[in-house]
Amino acid sequence: MNNPKIIIIIAVVAFLLIVGILFFIIRKVRKNSMNKKIEELDIMRNEILSIPLQNQIDKAYGFAKGEQIEEKVNHYKETYENIKKVSFKEIDNMITELDFIINSNRRSEFNEKYTLIEIELTKNRYLINHMIEEIKELTSYEDKYRGIIIKLKNKYRVLTREFESNKEMYGVFVDTISMQFENIEKRFNDFETVINENLYNEVVLVVHSLEGMIDHIGVVILELPDILVLVNDLIPSRLKDLDSLRHSMAEDGFTLQFMNLDYNEKEIERIENDIVDRTKVLNIDNSLLELKTILEFLDSLFKDIEKEKIYKKDFDITSSSFNDRVSTVKKTLHDMNSQLDDIKSLYGLKSDDLKDLENITEEYDVLVKEYRSLIRRVKKQEESFGKFNKNLNELGIRLKRIEDNLDLTLKNLGSMQDDEERAREQLEEVQELLKTCKKEIQSVRIPVVANNYFVELGEANEAILEIIKELEKKPIIIKVLNTRVDTARDLVFKLYNTTKNIVNNAYYAENLIVYANRYRNISEVNKILNKAEIMFYKGNYEGSLKTALDILNKYEPGFKDKINEVIG
Repeated sequence: MNNPKIIIIIAVVAFLLIVGILFFIIRKVRKNSMNKKIEELDIMRNEILSIPLQNQIDKAYGFAKGEQIEEKVNHYKETYENIKKVSFKEIDNMITELDFIINSNRRSEFNEKYTLIEIELTKNRYLINHMIEEIKELTSYEDKYRGIIIKLKNKYRVLTREFESNKEMYGVFVDTISMQFENIEKRFNDFETVINENLYNEVVLVVHSLEGMIDHIGVVILELPDILVLVNDLIPSRLKDLDSLRHSMAEDGFTLQFMNLDYNEKEIERIENDIVDRTKVLNIDNSLLELKTILEFLDSLFKDIEKEKIYKKDFDITSSSFNDRVSTVKKTLHDMNSQLDDIKSLYGLKSDDLKDLENITEEYDVLVKEYRSLIRRVKKQEESFGKFNKNLNELGIRLKRIEDNLDLTLKNLGSMQDDEERAREQLEEVQELLKTCKKEIQSVRIPVVANNYFVELGEANEAILEIIKELEKKPIIIKVLNTRVDTARDLVFKLYNTTKNIVNNAYYAENLIVYANRYRNISEVNKILNKAEIMFYKGNYEGSLKTALDILNKYEPGFKDKINEVIG
């Protein structure tokens, strides 16, 4: 009784002991991890403080020339002191707080504080490195900007030589460009003044100003000759050619309204005037691009006009063909509709049977209306013949569909007449074949004609009479007529095959019995031949033939195969 209880108690105690040990281990691991993170923050803090910003500030004081530079160095010093005394003090306090948080095992609070400290240290490191870069620039700014000025002067000299060598290309703008060069010379002198007076802020402004002025005059020197050629020669020449072409096209009957040429010419004139006004003060930003775009646009207009001539020629050809096709469809529909009552009466057609023809007529009427609308638009010429061609081609596709459907409908209606004619021809054929069957039977002397022959003969005669009745009806039901013809043809061919079998079997049976008489002295042969003769006189010619053939094959092996080859 007591042993189980003791075991349970021991198990519980062991479980609690294991849980306690695991909890202690986990807590120990977490605490070590957080301590390691604090160490990383200390390392990061010390690395930032070890950045030699103070040394750079001290060096800067030795190089400082002028109040502006000294003022900037003092600002860097104050900023750095503030980082060390304020920001880093706060960071130290926050790191100290982390030690207490570790002991209280507030993990989420630890992570939050740790992130804030890491962000603050990163900001300070960036700020210190940035100040070092700016201090380096301050201590070497004179060499830096003199180097820039040397490059700018070289570029300036190249531009002045280019200008002096090609002054005639700049027309009325020579004096304006010369004044701009003089302004650049003045700015070079301004640079020497501010650099000698250690006016750091002004040096930066003067250098940036010179860069902008030289870049601008460089664009002027490069692009202004092309701008003047476009404005004074190429574009006016294109506009003149365009007006001449417009008059020529008008004489040929083209209005070209859809191209809005008047509006486009006014817009081109407006843009040109704006560019000329801006060019007077050497403001040519995007001017060359705009003028080239205008020239390309004018060239495209010439191409479009030339295409319009081709489109007009294509339209005239296609339209002529389209008119002929429409006339043909119109005549066909008129002829069919004029004969519609006769067709209905002759073949018993209902309105539903002619629904396709009605649909074709409706589609044709709609098509003609749209075509007439297109021709009215063509006369106004408010759109391109290219678009008219596209519309006409679309109408042509629809007309082709109407033509195809009309052909199919004509074939369907024509097939009724063909079926009637074919029925009359096949009636003559089966009647002739029936006569042949009767002659075949009558041409041979046989004792008995089997009853199935007369049954088939009666069926064939009746089927032929049914064809004659259908052809005499008004209206003729083509489906019924075709069925009657098919039935009669099948029955007559069946009778023909039966006739051939009777005649052939009787002929070969009679001849084989005569041939087998040579073996009559044999009792078995005599008995079998008597049986074959009985069958023959009863009209069972096929059985008689088989019986005679079997006994002959017994006494003349291979005889059966030879006869089968002959009979087929």
